[in-house]
Amino acid sequence: MKKMKTALTTICIITAFTPLHSYADTQQNTTTHAIESLSSYDAKITETYYKDLDQDGVQDQKDHCLNTSFGVPVDQTGCAIDADKDGVADHIDKCLNSSPGAVVNQFGCENDEDGDGVPDSKDECPGTPAGTPVNAKGCEIIDIDQDKVDDAEDECIDTPLGGTVNRHGCEPHEYVLTNIVFKSYSHQIEEDQKPIIRKDAAMLSNLKENEVVLITGHTDYQGRESMNIRLSWRRANSAKDFIVNELSHVQQLVYINGKGEMYPVADNTTEEGRQENRRIELNVIPRDALPADAKLILPPEMIKK
Repeated sequence: MKKMKTALTTICIITAFTPLHSYADTQQNTTTHAIESLSSYDAKITETYYKDLDQDGVQDQKDHCLNTSFGVPVDQTGCAIDADKDGVADHIDKCLNSSPGAVVNQFGCENDEDGDGVPDSKDECPGTPAGTPVNAKGCEIIDIDQDKVDDAEDECIDTPLGGTVNRHGCEPHEYVLTNIVFKSYSHQIEEDQKPIIRKDAAMLSNLKENEVVLITGHTDYQGRESMNIRLSWRRANSAKDFIVNELSHVQQLVYINGKGEMYPVADNTTEEGRQENRRIELNVIPRDALPADAKLILPPEMIKK
């Protein structure tokens, strides 16, 4: 019995002196494993739920349109591209260039109440009868001289029936002369002269491949020769600006030149003759026939008055 009591006492003493941190260490190890387990679980969730379920190339956490049809082009937000911003995605939009803010149908096309092929937002003549031929503005095409150029755009509305016309409805000419009136020492085209130069310039033939327009300015002999040279260049340049803006000529195909008083065609001693000499000549010529001094833009030295 004495030995048993001694053994029990020894066990109690050993137990009493066992370090207390062993339990804490056990708990700490358990907690660490739990955290690792949670991290692993979160990674799995991320991998599962941050996929690209509609396969549009945009991950789901950034995708604003999660159910895009397969193969449809999308923007960076994962939504179908709508270039004209009309609310109809491009892949089903039958009218890809709708006007900004225009009301469109389910196919992305603007309303066309009179059915003339011109959307209401651009139709300047709404309500045209069905079947009526219309121009780009939705207005009835009237072609009195039957040259296939709408009278609204026709600069020569009385050309002979069956005749050849250019894009402006005029009989084409390779050379056109215009004697519009400028104010003294001015190169600005006056308002009352614009219809004249428009009609004259509209008679130029349509350009063929490798052809250009050459505009040459001339003056009478009044004033200093150096001043007249500069004035003739500036007037030619004004004529170029006019036909580019008003008659849709391509700027890079229109050249200018100025000859001042050097080439009169009439008597400079009379007012009538001087007016004839104050002229602008327009020529359609092959590019390789351009004079060496012809320019696309006004030379800086010709700007000074």
